Amino acid sequence: MMRSSRLGAIFAIALFFDLIAFTQAESILAQQRTNKMTQPPIVLKPCRLPGVDGEARCGMYEVREDRQGERSRRITLKVVVLPALSAKRAEDALFVLAGGPGQAATEQADFIARTFAKVRQERDIVLVDQRGTGSSNGLHCNLYGEKLQGHLGDLFPAEAINLCYAQWERRADLRFYTTSIAMDDLDEVRSALGYDKINLFGASYGTRAAQVYLRHYPDRVRTVILKGTTPISDTIPPIIARDAQRSLNLLFDDCGKNETCRKAFPNLKQEFAEVLARFEKGTVTVGILNDETGKVERGELSRNVFVTTLRSLLQSTDTIAQLPLLIHEVYKGDYVSFARTVLSIRRGFCRNVSIGVFLSVMNEDLRLFDPEMVQRESAGTFIGEYYYQQLLQACSLLPRGTLSYGYREPVISYEPVLLISGFLDPAAPPENGEKVAQNLPNSLHVVVRYGSDSYTGLSPCFDNLMSDFITRGHLKGVDTSCVDRLPKISFQTPNNQTNRDKPIVNN
Repeated sequence: MMRSSRLGAIFAIALFFDLIAFTQAESILAQQRTNKMTQPPIVLKPCRLPGVDGEARCGMYEVREDRQGERSRRITLKVVVLPALSAKRAEDALFVLAGGPGQAATEQADFIARTFAKVRQERDIVLVDQRGTGSSNGLHCNLYGEKLQGHLGDLFPAEAINLCYAQWERRADLRFYTTSIAMDDLDEVRSALGYDKINLFGASYGTRAAQVYLRHYPDRVRTVILKGTTPISDTIPPIIARDAQRSLNLLFDDCGKNETCRKAFPNLKQEFAEVLARFEKGTVTVGILNDETGKVERGELSRNVFVTTLRSLLQSTDTIAQLPLLIHEVYKGDYVSFARTVLSIRRGFCRNVSIGVFLSVMNEDLRLFDPEMVQRESAGTFIGEYYYQQLLQACSLLPRGTLSYGYREPVISYEPVLLISGFLDPAAPPENGEKVAQNLPNSLHVVVRYGSDSYTGLSPCFDNLMSDFITRGHLKGVDTSCVDRLPKISFQTPNNQTNRDKPIVNN
């Protein structure tokens, strides 16, 4: 385990909750009357959520799309409360900020209830679908159509973006789907639910949203947990290729140090280089059995699809374990498993991520750097400038919102903050957490050597660690020793294949 505490060294965490029953709604309404809030109350009704034990409370809350416009269109936000299970209910709830950008918090209720089961014993857990995601005026898009070749094409096809935007603009003005406006929504929901102080948990993009909320509403925050930190002071697109290359280099190193992996793939790095050289000469034809028609469907697999899929696979230790075998299979001329992986990732992306919000958030970054920085950071990487160019093209087709003055300034706070980084993470490497922690004197940064962007492999160690942090409300005495005992990656080989058909969905 690698960790560092900043200036004062203490800690922070944010979490989730489960249910109790009707009395909780009455308690919230009583708090609202006591606090004399101007916001209308959120009417919560009993509901059942897949994978969540017991009864939750669900409701909708209306906000202005343009929060400054009196005659603005109104949009509704989906709100789910997992009420505390104990009769001794803490007043501060855990609010969860989803990643992506573009994922819906309520659609992760089963994971949240499971991960924060201990937190839910005494605290409510609140899930709000960020505007433009899930059931909060969700801005989804079928980027790739139904055929195989559509999924083997560009990451953000311009024609599909234009078609989707024509549908989105009938019910959404993308200028108002920024992180700052979404966090103003969140605080309004907090107030309407009657919570004075809250705990925040953000993963991936959710860490940026948490930083924005912390800056705008510092008096409302009790603790913060940032998993896979994205500094608000950084612009994402220029460094995508650089950070992915770092993660790939670590994969090669770890495979070489692992006896099983090294013996199975003694020339892995060279094989990868030869695969890239082969793709430089053109696409390769691949055939996959269509489960619906029973016929083999053929398509052309390109270098760009290969490298962007590789980056996605580096975001989970489950799929990192499969990567040496996948690369070896492609090197040997067998593209079927990799093509199926492409389908799984891209179908999951369209199904689980609001493309409208994803691009709106990326548009926050694309105006703020010198294009020469992209060339510099991408030089010599396996992705090159492709991912950036795809984002630039897609975002140029959409309107973008206004950023407030000082938006890019680092967030400074003395509230307890727990930062968690996966050492192998291609999207949010440990240096991100270090950078953010420099301005959080009451923080603790924990680095998981064999962790990546996803939560894979962290339970139950971090379930307990985060629960302890939230219960305490400070970092003093939080035990991180379990991090040292987390297992190394068990690489798959031709003689040891498992989970090859497991669905892959990464941010």
